[in-house]
Amino acid sequence: MVLRNCIAVIVLAVLVAGCATGGSSTRSSRRSISSESAKTLDVAMRLKFEDVPVPSGFKPVVKESFTFQNEVLRVGILKYVGRASATEVVKFYKDQMPLYNWRFLNMLEYDRRIMNFDREDQTCIVVVEPAKMSTYITITVAPKGGRASTYRTIRSRDDQVR
Repeated sequence: MVLRNCIAVIVLAVLVAGCATGGSSTRSSRRSISSESAKTLDVAMRLKFEDVPVPSGFKPVVKESFTFQNEVLRVGILKYVGRASATEVVKFYKDQMPLYNWRFLNMLEYDRRIMNFDREDQTCIVVVEPAKMSTYITITVAPKGGRASTYRTIRSRDDQVR
């Protein structure tokens, strides 16, 4: 019984050590942010919304995410988890969102950080929430109030008048 418990503890220690040192060895990106800080975050190669960046190494939390997108409209709540600090993630979004034509509006800070961005027809809310061993990012994209068809125009105004 004691031998069995010792083996279980050793196996658990090896697994925990492996998880603590594991990670992505390839950190390729489409764009990198420039920064004076020692650590910068890269943009992930695969994005659910092509104009909303996600830091490389963050994984989707599928059970807590929802998206709807067609030619006219897109809405979504996307949740991700990763190991970068909340401060690094906030800097990433402040640096990267303007490159995707999002305008920074404001930020609320308490246990989590809520950043508000917009563009002509849409809003994007990025919530950065630190946890014990990771950081969660929740991205909400929606049309601005009162505008249903905002994502893409199917027909031009001339076509609608005819």
